[in-house]
Amino acid sequence: MRQRSAHPAGIGPASGDGRSPASLSDLYRAHWHDLRRFVAARFGAGPPEPDEVAQRAFERLAMREDLADIQEPMAFLRVTATNIVLSEKRSHSVRDRNQAAVAQRYGATEGDDLTPERVLLAREQIAIVHGAFTAMPTRRRRVIILHKIYGLSFAEIARRLGLSQTAVKKHAARAMADLDAALADAE
Repeated sequence: MRQRSAHPAGIGPASGDGRSPASLSDLYRAHWHDLRRFVAARFGAGPPEPDEVAQRAFERLAMREDLADIQEPMAFLRVTATNIVLSEKRSHSVRDRNQAAVAQRYGATEGDDLTPERVLLAREQIAIVHGAFTAMPTRRRRVIILHKIYGLSFAEIARRLGLSQTAVKKHAARAMADLDAALADAE
């Protein structure tokens, strides 16, 4: 008579090192469809797509050194999948905001053709912005780069640079004013 393991899906001491392909494949067969349905029900059809999220959640599970410490595999997979979706949605949100800001500032619309005139104008604007950046005081330049390019909050920038949040906000506002003035002067 065969003795049953107290660990679900072959995880734990009964499966040796806790990383045997059988244990991962058993988890995959047991939970793939449920995880995919959970993601679709909670977050919709995408993006990111439920199949992709479920696959990435299982990839993260497979990267773990030891599966024996996971008491509830489905709970682990659901939390992992939720984190993946939220991270993707944050990334999409930041990307969309940045694209909207560029479109609003420079009048670009989707499907705009790249004409030689537009390319030349863009190069001139880049040169103007570069000149304005190099003319800025170092601290102001660092603040605007950390905020606009790296997406750091004013609180995080203040912590990193040893400044108050008010000082960081003033530096950011002044940097944007400098850039706007440089572009306006060029027109």
